Amino acid sequence: MRYRKPLFALIMSATTSLLVSAVIMGLRGVPAQVFLSQWCHAFMTAWPVVFLAIVLIAPRIDRLLDYVVEKDRVFDAR
Repeated sequence: MRYRKPLFALIMSATTSLLVSAVIMGLRGVPAQVFLSQWCHAFMTAWPVVFLAIVLIAPRIDRLLDYVVEKDRVFDAR
C-alpha cells in the first residue's frame, strides 16, 4: 500500500507519455525510418514532466473531486 501512489504515477505517466508522444509524432508525419528513434527521444523528454505533473497535481485534483462529490451529494439530498 505504501508504494501504490508512486507506482501509479510511474505507470500512468509512462503510459500517457508513450501514447501522446506516438500520436504527436504520427500527426507531425515523422517518416517511418526515424519514427522509433524520435519517438523514444520524445517519450524520454515527456515522461519526467508527466510524472511530476501527476505527483504534484493529482493530489489537488483528488481533493477538488472530494469537494465536488460531497457538494453534489448534499445538493442531491434536498
